[in-house]
Amino acid sequence: MRGASGLLLVVVVACQAPPVAVPPSTPSATGTPTAAPSPSASETAATTPSPAPTPRPGVRATAVGTIPESFRYVALDVPTADGFLTRLWLVDLTGGRGPVVVADWEAPASPAGGYSASADGRTVLVAATGSRSRVALYLLRPELGTTSVLFEEPGWIALSPALSADGAVFAFTRYPDGGGSDDGLYAGPIAGGEPRRIVAPDPQAIAPPLALGWSFDAAWLAYLRTRGSSDVVLAHRSGGSGAEIGPGDRVSWRRDPPQLLVAANGSGADPSRIYTYELATAAKVEVARVERAFFSFVQWHPHFDRFIYVESTDRGREASGGIWIRNADGSAPTRFDLGSGAYAPEWSRDGTLVTALTGGDDSIVRLIELFTGRQVAVLCRRGGTPPADCV
Repeated sequence: MRGASGLLLVVVVACQAPPVAVPPSTPSATGTPTAAPSPSASETAATTPSPAPTPRPGVRATAVGTIPESFRYVALDVPTADGFLTRLWLVDLTGGRGPVVVADWEAPASPAGGYSASADGRTVLVAATGSRSRVALYLLRPELGTTSVLFEEPGWIALSPALSADGAVFAFTRYPDGGGSDDGLYAGPIAGGEPRRIVAPDPQAIAPPLALGWSFDAAWLAYLRTRGSSDVVLAHRSGGSGAEIGPGDRVSWRRDPPQLLVAANGSGADPSRIYTYELATAAKVEVARVERAFFSFVQWHPHFDRFIYVESTDRGREASGGIWIRNADGSAPTRFDLGSGAYAPEWSRDGTLVTALTGGDDSIVRLIELFTGRQVAVLCRRGGTPPADCV
């Protein structure tokens, strides 16, 4: 999992930990999950308390001042002897100022080393090499250039960081440093307090659970569960039994109505599908289907009834099948990457732009606006100042 552009599952573990009892949520008459009462500290607290947030050198940050109204973060990483060095770029999509690196960090190979940002960009969660552990969880404030530790425990690493859209709640997977059985998914408030387990270890899983994204009200966390197949499951912020959604490994949350967009990739003769899941009714509706290809990305429009998605001809080839847009009901599929070789698309906050990465080489990456082909920025992959001084 390298930032927000994709999800790589490179975990060689067998999750054999015994299940931990958690109080069930109360289903409605339709089978829709409802909020569960908060579990007691004895049921969910981490076995070893993490330290209070204090400055650490694991994430090197630079103060960038006010975050632009229309922006995009781009995480570019390069291999190192022990994993990856990641540089997080902030791009002003209006071109009002040049791109800047807000932070860089080192981390082991996937699925460690990811990041997650709030909708306004002012709060960023980073999994990076710790001072007392192989991977700690850091809180980055790009405007001020400050970092602090949210979670660090010797013998444990933090995987799959996920921050809510309002920047108030975070989640991560607690995983043993030496491999083996994970300790489940934990969540906590950014403002302070110990993170608590909201998903217990699964004895049937063949990989640890990985957070996929919070609902806009930060009540529900969609996460990936891997047994014989990959499935999307919901966990409530306060704990409980959650809800089974169905096959899938990519999601996007919609604010109104609260709804999930889920990509489920087939294998063999099975087609790949995109479907919606209505939180209030648990209704599922298929909105896209493709044979012999994979959906590597899905994202709702911030305001309108439409979504973008990426088709790939194999699991390792970004947008080789194109970048597409459809109406919320699945109608009017339209490819709009114009043969540009673009990948990693993303709506702007106001939904007026779709930007994507493209071209370049092992030293530069370009960010373009897909509807017009306009070049928004040139970013250095390894170091230097773009575009002329990229290493």
